[in-house]
Amino acid sequence: MIWAALAFFVVAIAGSIAYAAVRGWRLWRTVGGTSKRTSEAVGRVSASAATAEARATRLTANTERLSAALERLQEALAELAVIRAAAAEPQALLATIRGIVASK
Repeated sequence: MIWAALAFFVVAIAGSIAYAAVRGWRLWRTVGGTSKRTSEAVGRVSASAATAEARATRLTANTERLSAALERLQEALAELAVIRAAAAEPQALLATIRGIVASK
């Protein structure tokens, strides 16, 4: 009877160790796969962050170019207003002269 109890004890211990080893192996594989997927995700996030930074830099540069273009446009519009005012004076004089001179 003692040999049967001892055999049962040995089988129970061996089974428990085997069960723990299988569970540990599965845990090891899960952690390995998770860490691989995590590193891939971190890599994708880093790439996205680099792309976003590049776009933000281009946006800043484009904003500066747009501001410079708007400034040039304002200057051109002011120059146009001066030219129109200068052209309006002779046109007004011509209209006055046409009004004085009798038409045929």
